[in-house]
Amino acid sequence: MPHEILICGVREYGSPGVTLHHFSASRYFRQPQFEAVSDPTHGLVPTLTGMAGWADGVVLCPKAGDAATGCKLALLVSNNELRNLAARLVPATDGSVAAVYGFSRLGLALDANLCHAVEMLVPHLHHAFMRVLQNEREQQQASAPREERVVTRRQQEILLLIKDGKTNSEIATLLACSQWTVKNHIQNILRRLGTSSRAHAISRAMSLGILRPD
Repeated sequence: MPHEILICGVREYGSPGVTLHHFSASRYFRQPQFEAVSDPTHGLVPTLTGMAGWADGVVLCPKAGDAATGCKLALLVSNNELRNLAARLVPATDGSVAAVYGFSRLGLALDANLCHAVEMLVPHLHHAFMRVLQNEREQQQASAPREERVVTRRQQEILLLIKDGKTNSEIATLLACSQWTVKNHIQNILRRLGTSSRAHAISRAMSLGILRPD
C-alpha cells in the first residue's frame, strides 16, 4: 500500500488523550504540519471523533462533496500537506479512542479495496507499534540511574511472578525469602506505582515498560 506519511497514535496509561507519532518520506510534511495534525482540540483525533460512526471503519478523505460542505477533515488534510487520508481509529473498551493509524499521500484510489487493506493491516501495525513503544520504555527504564527507577530490580522480579499468577507463599519460596519480605515488597511496589491492587500494579507496570505484555 504505497504512502508517504504514516501517523500512529496510542493513548498512554494515565494520559487524557492520544499521543501521535509520524513517519514521513514527504519533504512537505514538516513539524508545523505535524503540530497542527496533533492539536488536541482541532487536530486529527478530535476531528475524526467528531464524525458520526468514527469507530465503525476506515475513514477516507477527501470524498465527493467535502470541499463544497467545508468538511473539517478535508480542510485539515488539504491545509497540512497530507493530500489524502485513510484513517482507522481503534476504540477502547470505555468508548474512547485507544489508538489511531492514518496513511496519507496514498498512491491508490480511495475506495473499498483500500478500506479492506487498511482494516487488514491495522491490527498487525498496532501490535508492532506497541512493541516498539514497549522496547523504548524498557530501554529508558534500564538506562535510568538507580535512584530514578520506578521500581527496583527485585521488585520488578516480583511483579513478573505476580503476573505469572504466583502467590506470596510461592514467590517467597522461589526467591528464598520470607512471606513477610514479599508482602513488604508488594506494598512498596503498589506505593511506587500509585496503585491499589496487584492487578492494577501489573497493568501499570506494563504501560510503563517495566513488564512486557503477553
